[in-house]
Amino acid sequence: MTASRRRRLGFTLRQAQGFTLIELTLVTLLVLILAGLSTPLFKKTLSDLSARNTSFSICKLINYAQEMAVLERKNYKIAFDFKKGRYQLLELSSSGLPPAYVRVTGRFGKLFGMPQGLKLSGVRNGVVFYPDGHCDEIRVNVLTSAGGYSVMVKGFGNMVEVKPFDKSSGFYPKPVEG
Repeated sequence: MTASRRRRLGFTLRQAQGFTLIELTLVTLLVLILAGLSTPLFKKTLSDLSARNTSFSICKLINYAQEMAVLERKNYKIAFDFKKGRYQLLELSSSGLPPAYVRVTGRFGKLFGMPQGLKLSGVRNGVVFYPDGHCDEIRVNVLTSAGGYSVMVKGFGNMVEVKPFDKSSGFYPKPVEG
């Protein structure tokens, strides 16, 4: 491109050569400031998604335990360890006296743990599911630093609710020993 053609199209010699160091520095600084401002928002969103996913996993395990109790005609129990942030599905052993709960075989019997940054809390350390379809009532909270979710079992049938945790309710149960 000739110099006269560049002038007609509005290009100057400076524009044809590229960006200055100051322009590159300002753009880099702007990108870094935006990244710095968005990181806390991203962490909060990621923590909330993790809490929600864990709450729904507990809900699915509750539904599975209810179904298995009815189908196999024996008691099932989800045991919560609030101190260590773990929970596990157990079934009533038919052998041995006194009756005891043992770990369920398969993928639903594994020991589930809380993801990093989440805390498990509640008042009761377990919920029992009976062969007639009812179960104990329980409320388990999956908490983050900014909130969390509550999983509530209402007793009979598939009455499991997952709701956002309400800090104003003042429901911060202390972990149960057990």
